[in-house]
Amino acid sequence: MKKFLLISLGLLVGTSGFAQIPLKKSDAAKQSVLMSVRDRNEQNAPVNFQGSPVLPRVSTSRYAKDVEEYSTMTTEYDLQSNSAIANRIAIWDDGTMAITTTKGSGSFSDRGTGYNYFDGTGFGPEPDGIVEPVRSGWPTIAACGDGEVIASHHNDGVTVYKRDTKGTGEWTVIKEIADYTWPRIVSSGDNNQYLHLIVAEQDADSTTRNRIYYTRSTDGGETWSDLAYPPQVDLSPAGYNFGIGADDYVMASNGDNVAILFGGMTYDIFYIISHDNGETWEKQIVASHPYQHFSWYDVITNNAPSNETDTIWWEDNSHSIAIEASGKVHVAFGLGRWAPAPSSGLGFYSSWPYTSGIVYWNSDYTNEKGGHEILPFGEWSEDANHPLWQSNGPNGCSSMLNEERLSAMAEADGNNNLHMFGWPDEDGDGVVDYTGLWASETNITYRTLGIATLPAISVDNDGALAIIYSVLSESRNNSSFYYRSAYMTYRDRWGKWYDDHQNLMDGFAHSVEEAYYPIASSNASVDGTVWVAYQADTEQGLFLDYEAGQPGQSSASTNTVYAVRVSIYTDDVNENSSINPLTDVIYPNPTTAEVGFVINSALNADATINFHNIAGQLVKTTNTSLTVGMNSVNINDLNTGVYFCTITSNGYSKTTKLVVK
Repeated sequence: MKKFLLISLGLLVGTSGFAQIPLKKSDAAKQSVLMSVRDRNEQNAPVNFQGSPVLPRVSTSRYAKDVEEYSTMTTEYDLQSNSAIANRIAIWDDGTMAITTTKGSGSFSDRGTGYNYFDGTGFGPEPDGIVEPVRSGWPTIAACGDGEVIASHHNDGVTVYKRDTKGTGEWTVIKEIADYTWPRIVSSGDNNQYLHLIVAEQDADSTTRNRIYYTRSTDGGETWSDLAYPPQVDLSPAGYNFGIGADDYVMASNGDNVAILFGGMTYDIFYIISHDNGETWEKQIVASHPYQHFSWYDVITNNAPSNETDTIWWEDNSHSIAIEASGKVHVAFGLGRWAPAPSSGLGFYSSWPYTSGIVYWNSDYTNEKGGHEILPFGEWSEDANHPLWQSNGPNGCSSMLNEERLSAMAEADGNNNLHMFGWPDEDGDGVVDYTGLWASETNITYRTLGIATLPAISVDNDGALAIIYSVLSESRNNSSFYYRSAYMTYRDRWGKWYDDHQNLMDGFAHSVEEAYYPIASSNASVDGTVWVAYQADTEQGLFLDYEAGQPGQSSASTNTVYAVRVSIYTDDVNENSSINPLTDVIYPNPTTAEVGFVINSALNADATINFHNIAGQLVKTTNTSLTVGMNSVNINDLNTGVYFCTITSNGYSKTTKLVVK
């Protein structure tokens, strides 16, 4: 007997919200600037503590109906990450939330985890002290049952703290790992009882290279597995470990799914993912580095001399990851352009700081060859038609993440599973213009170098997502430099982007502030609410970098950590409909025989049905042409198992779980 999987797909006429706005720069901005890989050793500097009021504001966005901003804490210790930043917000289903930052005062001798808790109506007082009893830093937080856990590192290693009731009570030590640093922690499974922790072991010869280790607890931190290299991240010649930099990794979880994303200037952008709370793992490459296993050390010893001449378009050391309950993965990263310069010394490189763009990718993206990664330069059919994308060096492959190439690839995808953004045209003249105030030294004062950088993703289980990022503001300056702003862009659950960008720093209160280190909880969308945060002060650059001999602030300043709660219009984002155009009824489910899809279409359109197994692998794709009204599609070759079926048409998509017995 035929079984029917009923999905009503109300297809609405719409256009993509994407169009790349021309980026205008001064002649100075077009020149490369000599930079050096930062010394990852910790620095010390004084801090001064102040408070700041709650700043509720009315949103002007087409997708956000309410924006509430809170000052959660302040710090003058401003180096929150060496690379990517994540896993600093925890949320619970009852609408509560906790946020952390590296905080310090005085001479930073009391540096440690600053913590504040949102009880559903507001935050507590700004903290005077830190969580740990010893000088610490680099906090990472996760929900654990009705309580919470925090991992941070100190001079002797990484410590994990826990308390059974979120927002209150004493913290107790549940795990100590000597001689390790830069932790990340997330939780998964029923009641968040699975804890996943990664830590870094520094190389004795250099603070920039690390071995990465993983451990997990299946019982809320009572017991832990032995430290081990994460799967697919090994020390073999084909592996990545020992080349990963400090803070190059971020984590995400949802239900039984947990993933670790890695990315840096010198190796692949990739993640490993488990759909069973860490029992088994798989690897997915988002983009393959044009010089695989590139090493600063090989360059300086002339073992890889060709690397000196090629310019490489690659990520700018900033990236984030989020997972839907179905196991679908979302990744975003900032874009940069650089070239090794070993003649200037170990680790030196030239950077083109005018490079701009945020790249979005998800695991449903399928390239021309049937895989999911962004194709290397020369393998996409359109590459040969665009001389602008050719490499500046002899190897002919370093332009694979050229912003114009990626924009064209995203257009070819319909901007659904691959997308480019990050050029907010604030004055509405059709051009993002940074001329007049650009100077090569004053606009490259951060470790991530793009004009738009440090994206942080939050996604709900229907696929709606928000991305917050830091970007130079063309309309805000102090006659010496452009301030950075915190912006948020949104994609609804049907795959439509709203690239008008929500400026989270609207209003006089932020008129002379610069935003950096945006963060989000990867699954922070709860009942149409998104939690994001950013750090802001009135100076350009980081004082901790200046102390390390790099461009930055010459004196410490007060940094405020703002948390922003954004309520999203979930059913009528573009005012096209007052109801969700994608509804589904599954009956019966599970099924034991042929599956029939009944698709109700409002217009003639093409549709694609993708079937992913429980491991997230694409096992079947069916294409069909729809006519107005009811359409039937029969599937009769699925093996026994659990599948996630995604129907995509006219920019909208819907994923439904199907069990075949």
